[in-house]
Order: sequence, then structure tokens, then C-alpha cells
Amino acid sequence: MNTTLFYLAFILLSVALAVIAFGPTWREWRHPTDTAALQVLPQYTTDIEHFSDRLRALVQAHQTQLPSSLPSPTTTDFDFAPVALEGMNWAAMRRPLLCLGSIKPQGAIVCSAPVFIHGDFEAQPNSRFVGLLAQGRIWLGMGCEVGQWAHADASLHLERGCSGLRRLSSATSVELGPDCCFERIQAPSISFGGDATVEPERESHALVDASFERLEGAVRQSDHVTLIRGNCKLPRMHSYHGSLVVTGRLLIGAGTEILGDVKARDGIVMGAGARVQGALCSEKQIQILDHAHVTGPLVSESGILLGAGVQVGTPQALTTVSAETIMAEAGARAHGTVWARRLGIVWTAGAVVPSASFH
Repeated sequence: MNTTLFYLAFILLSVALAVIAFGPTWREWRHPTDTAALQVLPQYTTDIEHFSDRLRALVQAHQTQLPSSLPSPTTTDFDFAPVALEGMNWAAMRRPLLCLGSIKPQGAIVCSAPVFIHGDFEAQPNSRFVGLLAQGRIWLGMGCEVGQWAHADASLHLERGCSGLRRLSSATSVELGPDCCFERIQAPSISFGGDATVEPERESHALVDASFERLEGAVRQSDHVTLIRGNCKLPRMHSYHGSLVVTGRLLIGAGTEILGDVKARDGIVMGAGARVQGALCSEKQIQILDHAHVTGPLVSESGILLGAGVQVGTPQALTTVSAETIMAEAGARAHGTVWARRLGIVWTAGAVVPSASFH
């Protein structure tokens, strides 16, 4: 009898514990209460245009008097900029601000709310914004700061010393002046520090046909892939076909062309005027000297240095540049997406660059 009571008590206790543990889950499943969409914070989405697209959808829903299914941190209501901007208190704005035409404030402004501009927008030096969306072009004067994101349907231009952290995007082009800081940029054309110096003419004599398999320590992995154990140095003005994997550090000579993908574990230095018609990847730093071209993607787990006149990708074949830190000399250009996971800087000629020699 005692045994029967013991088992009955054990069963009742187990059921009670199961109800306590799984009761709320069952209740939520039968009658959901947590149905609101989660807000996506700037650091948690890789879509560079996520927040500009979201604001655009809210504006369109507001204008058409239709309810929007997109969540808003405050409300879908907007403030409207007056025709005369003189005396407007930009810092007091808390709701998204709509500007019904092209605007050009007369002085520096600080605005802590997203701004939607139906035309062009030109900001005076040392202005501060949290978010900008323009159906025309955006021009930011020296020392301006974008705290979260900015998108222009036309061009997006940042003058010297601007800070465009988080996200910058454009449907046509993004132009960053010298000493600008950036993180994520997306546009068909991305230029750093203005126009590059004129590219020197390539040497008139033809490139020397060469093969990776003839290099010291080469191991043929497949018909198109060659492995080099240790460091590797490719001579200048040679042409290679196929992909190359280097377990050490790779130095690509000036003017040399590679039709294939390249990967090196301990870093890559790409000589002036060299060309890689494929991906260029390394666990350590990648340094690309003046007027070299990479079709892309260009990826480093540490840092990337882009010299003057360097081009990554093409307008017809957009690609990705990604690294912890990216330093781009004035005149460098990319097409597609540039993502500095920690920080990117546009630097001027004359800055000290790490030595290209092997250690």
C-alpha cells in the first residue's frame, strides 16, 4: 500500500512540475501575446540600406494614408520643415522630419531625428545628423557627422574630415574627401579622396607568359589551382593563368597579371599596376600599391591598404571589400560594397605604409 501511494505521489509531483515548466509555453501557443515585430538595431543587420528603406516605406505609407506594417520606435507621425528654415530648432526634433523640397541650411545644424528630403540636401560644415534620406543628392560640408546612416538616390558627397560611421549608401555614387572615417558603404561607384593621379602608361613590351607550377615549392592541386608552401614572390611584368594558394606571404610584382583567384595566409603585397582578375584574400594584411586593379572580392581578416588609383571591381561587376580596418589613399576607387568592420579612413599621400619586404 505504501509503495502504491509513493508512486502515485511521484506521478502527481512530476505532472505538477511539468505544468509549472511548460504551462506558460502552452498558454502562449494557444493565445499568443508576443506578436510585435522586433526592432532591428544598427549593429544587428548587414543590409546597408535597411534603415533608409524602412524610413522610405514609412513616408510612403504616411503620404498615402495607409497603415504601415513596419514598426517605428516612436510613431509613424512626422514633423514638417517650414519653408523658411531660419530660426528652426533642429535639435528639438524628436519625430522623423519631412522636407518637401531641396534645402540648404545657412548654418551648422544638429538633428537627432531622421530627416527625409524630397530633393537635394546640402549641409554646412560641422553639422550632425542621426539619419538622412534624400531623393536627390546629399552634400555634407567639412567636419560633418552621420551617426547611424545616410542614403541618397543621387550622389552622396562627404567633404574633408567627415565621419560617416555605420552606413552610407547611394544609388549612383559615394564620394569621401580626405581624412573621412567610414564603416559600411554601398554604391555602384565609391571614390576616396577625389580623383587619382594619372595612371602611368604600362610598359610597351608584352607580358611574359608564366606558370605557377614552375615556382619553387609549387604543388599542383588541380588543373586550375596551385599551392605554394611558404612565402612566394612573383616577378614583375609576368602573366599567370589559374588560381594560387600560398601558405606564407605573397608579393606580386609590379605590372604582373593573374587570371584567377589568389589567397595567401600571411599577407599580400600587390605591386603598382598589377592586376588580379579574380578574388584576393588573406588572413593578414593586404597592401595594394598605386594603380593596381582587383576584380574582387577583396577580403582580409585584419587590414587592407589601398594605394592611389587602385580600383576594386568595375561598374559592370560590383564586388565587396571587407576587412577589420581599411585605409584608402586619395584616388582609390571601389564598386559595390566596402565594409570596414572596425574603422575605415581616407588618408593622404605621404602617410607611412608598412614595409613590403618578407620577414
